[in-house]
Amino acid sequence: MIRKFVVSFLALANATARSASAAPFIPKSHATLHALKLRGGGGPIEAVTAAKILGAVALANGSVFGLSDKLCAKAYGLNEDELSTTDARCVTNHNLSILSTGLIIYCLLFRDDISFNLAMGLGNLPWAMRSLGDLLNKVSETSGPSDLGSMVTLVFCGLAAYAGLTSAEWAGSAFKAAAVYGLVCGLTILLAPAQASELWELKDTTWMTNGMVSGVGFSLTGLGAFLAFLAWGDDIITACGKKAAVDALCLVKVLFFDPDWAKVVVKKEPVYGWLVFFAFVVYSIMA
Repeated sequence: MIRKFVVSFLALANATARSASAAPFIPKSHATLHALKLRGGGGPIEAVTAAKILGAVALANGSVFGLSDKLCAKAYGLNEDELSTTDARCVTNHNLSILSTGLIIYCLLFRDDISFNLAMGLGNLPWAMRSLGDLLNKVSETSGPSDLGSMVTLVFCGLAAYAGLTSAEWAGSAFKAAAVYGLVCGLTILLAPAQASELWELKDTTWMTNGMVSGVGFSLTGLGAFLAFLAWGDDIITACGKKAAVDALCLVKVLFFDPDWAKVVVKKEPVYGWLVFFAFVVYSIMA
């Protein structure tokens, strides 16, 4: 089943790569420099400040909860004893996408010595390392995903990371391909978690797994959209505003229209807090 998905996606990615012109090394994104001069938005703070807050929160949340699935489970009211290996991995994967977003925003808004290409390369590195680790540790035999799924993820994210870190001439095409891959995977997981669990050949599943998979789809869709906004030319602040809007929409879907997620017993207050936070960021940047 995953093979049919891979073949179809590779055809789409090939068409995208052919239509994308190769991007040369960018010492410092002119779009980023222009964005830093922007003011406005409807909130009480400047647009750049809202974007920086989004980045700082994403970097802190992704780092801490990405390293400790138990701490994340406790913060959201999950019973650690009921989490299978697969469920725990879903918690880590969810926060991995948040970490990637935080890395890119940190590089482009908090640092003046990091190029756009390098920032995008670093942003793709967490998922590249995750998929490589999955292959080396043979997680396909215990929890999943399948080796084929991990290899495809490694190809897209690994090439994007390599292109960004080495300033390759084809970096622009690699960024676009990785963004499309992330967005397609995120949306399919978010909209059909049960089918996604089968597609990626997850094992050691519980009654909570599909709900946990929905969480992975939520954050991965936001990351894929964010990478796409940047890869197709948005400045970093505008991309942050659009990403927050995508996150808010995905979170509404999870909160109110996802029966699988509703089965997972979590503290609803932190989740609603994220929704308010995303709405604030959108208002501060886009209004």
